[in-house]
Amino acid sequence: MSRDYEQVAEKFWSLPQKPGEEANRDRLFRDDQILHAHLEREIESRLDGVTTVLDAGGGTGRFSVWLAQKGLQVTHLDISLPMLEKARERAEDAGVAGQIEFVHGRLTELGSYPEGQFDLVISLDAPISYTYPKHEEVIRELIRVSAKSVVFCVSSRLGGYPGRFGPASKKPFLVDEQDPDSAMRWYVREWAQREQWQPDFGGADVLLETGLFDDPDQVYEQMERGGTPWPVTYSFRPEEMEVLFAAAGLREVRLAGPGALARTLPGEALRMLMETPEYRAAFLERCYRFDSEPSVCGLGYCSLVASASKG
Repeated sequence: MSRDYEQVAEKFWSLPQKPGEEANRDRLFRDDQILHAHLEREIESRLDGVTTVLDAGGGTGRFSVWLAQKGLQVTHLDISLPMLEKARERAEDAGVAGQIEFVHGRLTELGSYPEGQFDLVISLDAPISYTYPKHEEVIRELIRVSAKSVVFCVSSRLGGYPGRFGPASKKPFLVDEQDPDSAMRWYVREWAQREQWQPDFGGADVLLETGLFDDPDQVYEQMERGGTPWPVTYSFRPEEMEVLFAAAGLREVRLAGPGALARTLPGEALRMLMETPEYRAAFLERCYRFDSEPSVCGLGYCSLVASASKG
């Protein structure tokens, strides 16, 4: 029996607390700050001649609002109604709601958009990975509706692999462990339970072999029993994105693993580099350059960025 694993993602991202947590990520986590700085730089490199954008899986509008503020017309599509409501609220606060069309929909249902409808297509913070087992089809469709360029951010298989061998790998990236936000509280509790942690060798083997963190059917059955598990997530190797982009005839392909440099640093050094004003911009620039090196692009902190031009 075919199962609709996207239902898990829709239920999870529609939890009442999720829009607030997602909107606050740049305040809470340094890895998100590094990732988003990288994505802004990468998107800006693809904006020549761009007037229309599809933000596919745009969440709470982190990039839709930013692009609208640059004068672009943005279609913001998301599977979660609460996320769309938060994105609309952020757009209204920024005075750009008139430049953004908000659409409730799935990445697996882009057939109504004609080929090349949008100059730029972005899909960031891994919504493509939540469309398993249709992730490759979704990438082809997102490329189809783009006229000029694409920027995707997917879950990274090699980047996520080290997390199977240590508790609370997010800890060096926490900005303020006293922050009352519910997302921060989750990571603080995880760290507090580190003495009970055990390495998941079997899960690590499965992830490396299949790209899946959990068994999709078990996740789906947990949802059916009333739970709200983390969505079924497919994690990519860099070479998979290269093959898909090559098959689509894309050019100027760039891959990166944001966080590859930052994850090598002790937490105190990372805090100093990110919070000292005279260091921050220079450090983020070096992160962008280092994290874009082919040798490390698969080793970013959980995310793999792939961008390219068409034609």
